[in-house]
Amino acid sequence: MTLLVCRFLFSIFVLNESLGLIFPAAAEESYTIRDIGLLVTGGTVEDLTNNGQIVGTAPLSLTRSHGWWFDGKKNIDLGACGGVGCRIMGINSKSQVVGNIGRDAFIYSDGKFVDISIFAKPPGMALAVNNAAFVVGWYTLIPHLEGNSTAPSERHAFLYRGRRLTDLGTLGGKESVATDINNREQVVGYSSTYRDETHAFLYMQDRMIDLGTLGGTESRANSINDLGKVVGSATVAGSNRQHAFFYSDGKMSDLGSLDGQESTALDINQSGYIVGMSGSRGFLYKDGRMLDLNLLLSPKSDWKSVSPCCINDGNQIAGIGISHDDKSHIVLLDPTQ
Repeated sequence: MTLLVCRFLFSIFVLNESLGLIFPAAAEESYTIRDIGLLVTGGTVEDLTNNGQIVGTAPLSLTRSHGWWFDGKKNIDLGACGGVGCRIMGINSKSQVVGNIGRDAFIYSDGKFVDISIFAKPPGMALAVNNAAFVVGWYTLIPHLEGNSTAPSERHAFLYRGRRLTDLGTLGGKESVATDINNREQVVGYSSTYRDETHAFLYMQDRMIDLGTLGGTESRANSINDLGKVVGSATVAGSNRQHAFFYSDGKMSDLGSLDGQESTALDINQSGYIVGMSGSRGFLYKDGRMLDLNLLLSPKSDWKSVSPCCINDGNQIAGIGISHDDKSHIVLLDPTQ
């Protein structure tokens, strides 16, 4: 195992005025990296639980894929999940898994795959699940008409709970996608607007709220924690370049980027720690600073880079690590302090 070396410089607390968050003033977290296993070309790491379980997808061909699941001890190949192909997109603390089989959204619970396509018309995708087994994603509202492949299809964000599906609607446009749900049943995602732009949304109390942008025309929300804090990406004024954002109490804040590159925030935990990508580099955002994960690797490390996907409440980070032989691995970064 290799070590990401860093030390806390102070133990006092400071206020990050731009985000309204209070963190201990500190330098980089200290991490060790666990190699969970090889990841085939095109494979993905999608989600991480608080007890270190990880899920993702490994493609077999252009049209078929297998879901995989690291249960904290070993990798489990879920295969095609009983269908023609399987993608795993999310997991909750009860080891309930969601994704799609072929064209159908599903939830996997207690050893059984439950097809929810009777509620969420295919093609569709389940993208996230909370601890109450409420599922969000997208489904096809108006499919392609048979014999008329040029007819536009429409997809809408959905919330599935207790064998009941709620269409979350849109921000005035034709399409929407729900990307995450917290344990307070708040949902985030993105939707087209009546101006044919794409904006991040927060759905709560039966209402879809437009989170706006950073001055540009586009934004997407990727994650929400149980405190209702949202992260994603949005275009900035003038250049229309994409920057990671943090949204809280009605305000969207620009998290910036590494060396002027574009950036996107992918996940946020309950402490407000954020992971994402800036250009081709992964970052950890904490204490009001965006830290380059690649620069935190030990000079003697066998890892060239780490691209994070998610962070849990224990500050563990899951993602894809590139080893010295240029192969992709599933990795789990464990804080040592």
